[in-house]
Amino acid sequence: MSAGAGFAETALYNKLKPDDYPAWYEQQLWGLYDVPHYVRNLFNLPVVAYSGEIDKQIQAARVMEDAFRSQRRILPHVIGPGVGHKYEPDALAEVLRHIDQAVRRGRNRLPKKVSLQTRTLRYSKMFWVEALRLQEHWREARIDAEIVGPGDFRVATKNVQALRLDPGQEMDTALVVIDGQRLRVPRASEPRTTATFIKGADGWQPMNPDRRHAGLEKVPGLQGPIDDVFMEPFLVVTPTGKAQHDRVQKWVEFELSHFQDRWRSLFRGELRTKPDVEVDDDDISKFHLILWGDPSSNQILRRVAASPGALHQLPIQWTPEQLRVGTRVFSAERHVPVMIYPNPLQPAKYIVINSGPTFREAHDRTNSLQNPKLPDWAVIDLNQPPTEEAPGRIAAADFFDEEWKIKESGDKNQESDN
Repeated sequence: MSAGAGFAETALYNKLKPDDYPAWYEQQLWGLYDVPHYVRNLFNLPVVAYSGEIDKQIQAARVMEDAFRSQRRILPHVIGPGVGHKYEPDALAEVLRHIDQAVRRGRNRLPKKVSLQTRTLRYSKMFWVEALRLQEHWREARIDAEIVGPGDFRVATKNVQALRLDPGQEMDTALVVIDGQRLRVPRASEPRTTATFIKGADGWQPMNPDRRHAGLEKVPGLQGPIDDVFMEPFLVVTPTGKAQHDRVQKWVEFELSHFQDRWRSLFRGELRTKPDVEVDDDDISKFHLILWGDPSSNQILRRVAASPGALHQLPIQWTPEQLRVGTRVFSAERHVPVMIYPNPLQPAKYIVINSGPTFREAHDRTNSLQNPKLPDWAVIDLNQPPTEEAPGRIAAADFFDEEWKIKESGDKNQESDN
């Protein structure tokens, strides 16, 4: 990889001081894209950075030099003397020599040593190592693995609850040492080239790869936050009825139109859309659903909120009188939930309620601000109208835990409003 421009992280690049920092959950979400949080992944391939000596964007490479040093590594950094945002000829030749050396060595598709560093299961795999479950999202998670010899592996982890090894060799009876704990992969009825492990109260143990958790759990591709839905095909489901309250109806109409305009102008596309009365089982099985309205106006939202035949229940209760999120209660007349959650009608897919991308027009001046602004769920107070920064006043917001449950003990600056 040759890095020559761009930003590496959010706060320093935007010259934010702590007093200017956004809400705590948005700071957590910087961990989705801020590169220093993923620096160990760069140890898996040749890397060289380039900067012009007087280019302001040298700041990003300096940040990554610090990130490498924090891991006792050195980032190769070629600097073009006396130039700004362009290549200096001799420096470019040096960069190309680095690239040529890497090309001659060729790509190692099965390296003996692999480092995986992440804060989300959206980015969960590196070569033959995969994190299947974290102990807690948005904290640093690591897997460092090594093939010591045939059927012999060493693995060190941090903040990882379950993992898979897929080294392309037979794994029956292989010795795997995880965090100092010696484990033998059980012999299977048929030879297999993968091994899966889970961490419990008594430490690590082999796991049946076909294991099914009794309840919900955050897994790769189904871990939030709200903006994660836009990584895969989705269907926007519009309401054909009216919301219980006029203020909610007007807000939904505005935000849905805003979503359509943003998708067209910023993402250069037309939304795949259906009215609620036309959504069928094939849509539910194929797409993540973005549901607009309330249970009175949107038939699909009413189904997922109250259907006794659903595979699981939403963690919120939304009646004409109140919106209840865990122990917090809000008046339904002037509050609207936005959230992402496994679809109760098809738990391998998401539903999103009342949200498009959570960054808005005020964040378009630099792509370093076009990152998620809301976590897994939020409650919008309609007393503050939508702005270029937010869909309204954020009355409460948080992440779900690793089993998609409300974090009752994790309240920060949240409130209830009857």
